[in-house]
Amino acid sequence: MAKDRFLAQGVTGTKRQRGGGKPTSSRKPTKDQAKRPGKPRKHHGGSDEEGGDDESDNEVGDVNDLEHRYGTDENDMSSEDEFLETAAEKRLRLAKSYISKVKASTEMDADEYDAAQIDRDLIAERLTSDARERSGKWSRRIADQFAYPVDESSMARVLKNGHLLPVTCVAISPNGQFVYSGSKDGSLIKWQRETGRKLKVFKGQKKKNPAPNHNLGHCDHILSIAISSDNKYVATGGRDRRIHIWSVDEDRHLIAFHQHKDAVTGVVFRRGINHLYSCSADRMVKMWNVDELAYMDTLFGHQDIILSIDALQREQAVTTGSRDKTLRLWKIADEAQLVFRGGSTTDQNRITKALSEGKQDAIEAAAEVRAIIEQNPSTALHAEEYRDLLRSLAAENTEFCEESVDVVAMIDEETYVTGGDSGALCLWSVQKKKPVFIHHVAHGVQPTTASTDTVSTPAVETDGDSSPAIRLPTRSRWITALAAVPFTDLFFSASSDGLVRLWRMRPGKVPGFDLVNAIPVAGFVNGLAVRELSPEGSLSVRKDIVLAVAVALAE
Repeated sequence: MAKDRFLAQGVTGTKRQRGGGKPTSSRKPTKDQAKRPGKPRKHHGGSDEEGGDDESDNEVGDVNDLEHRYGTDENDMSSEDEFLETAAEKRLRLAKSYISKVKASTEMDADEYDAAQIDRDLIAERLTSDARERSGKWSRRIADQFAYPVDESSMARVLKNGHLLPVTCVAISPNGQFVYSGSKDGSLIKWQRETGRKLKVFKGQKKKNPAPNHNLGHCDHILSIAISSDNKYVATGGRDRRIHIWSVDEDRHLIAFHQHKDAVTGVVFRRGINHLYSCSADRMVKMWNVDELAYMDTLFGHQDIILSIDALQREQAVTTGSRDKTLRLWKIADEAQLVFRGGSTTDQNRITKALSEGKQDAIEAAAEVRAIIEQNPSTALHAEEYRDLLRSLAAENTEFCEESVDVVAMIDEETYVTGGDSGALCLWSVQKKKPVFIHHVAHGVQPTTASTDTVSTPAVETDGDSSPAIRLPTRSRWITALAAVPFTDLFFSASSDGLVRLWRMRPGKVPGFDLVNAIPVAGFVNGLAVRELSPEGSLSVRKDIVLAVAVALAE
């Protein structure tokens, strides 16, 4: 029996055809190709798509990532050319397509800009910014743009007449169209950001509702909100120990997760992928795949309730452990965690050091701050009030000890800022286990006098004919909320002093930050949300900043 030529010699000049028609190429094999015996092509995972030459798995993954992010131009290539395209040619084509899109988005009319602005290399600026952001380190400096006097009457849009009880948390959708707010009444409200109109109200449920109604919403305080980066999902965590997932487009409830054993204090989505991280008073961090509506894993380590969590684009999250005084960076892919020790102390020595400007780096930083202060008189007033406060605290030998680390915000993948009950803002780096910079009593101290009608104590002071008053211990205002614009030098902090403060990271190798501005907000701030929005249809580096504040007003 004669042997089959195909089985005996292999495929030497045959290409796989789509649809069983004629061969897709008329190229003749080169001499080297003719000498090599052909080998059957391998199929990976049952996929019908093939490249040209064999490349490493990493290279092919990078190409697919580019294609998913920036897409392909179907008009540029026919199906025949795409079939014969190598991985290297595909990378080159996608890179050219990306650069052309950036160039198109940064083109400007000559009538609108002068020659000096046109000569600026906007394309190189955008490419550099994207590369630095992918590296995980902050690079863009935008805080100086906000050193201007704030007009309180024209800056804010108040979203009111929605919740029955105080608002506890707030979130802004990545496209900037919607604002979600949660309250102590268990309700979730979807707002139109531009108009302030209520679009949808998800009412809180009664605690004793029979199934399945008890799964359609929270039956206790909502403590945290997060929105996925693709604007598809909203996640809420509450004191009822549940995490609820909602659809943004359909305005309906999808699923409720019950795995936590205590109040869910924080939820955050990983950027670029619909993985949700949650933290709870049960001292556990849990991970969820929201696309699959499924539970993934649980992380342990904290010795007290976890109050805050944040994450960016890497597979990692950072949490604060309240009274265990630790900050933990969870490296999920490596199954490891880094522990950072908090518990900073504000005493006379540290206050005196903060007041001194003897070091060269402090002098240089102070010079930059003075340049910002000159643009905004109110910032100069706040800075002078702060220095007067430090002097009085140093004279009284006052000491504040951080007993709880409450909130955290990530500046970039390796830098983050925390706040606690001592009123100090601490800047952290993955390179050190202790804070690299501390800004003491960032939001001032509580009033030290009160009427005897509210506090009964024998230690009463009288000032002539005035009503009797008592001297209270000096207490700092603890930091209640933090928010940062990722990969930039700008972040926000809030407390009960009626101000949301804007801070600017110091450039260069000098770690630290300085006050840029302060926005008046009446009430007790429970939550902050900030979103950086690009102009529609533009890839420009310059973006708009939208800030949402959850405020509990005094009755």
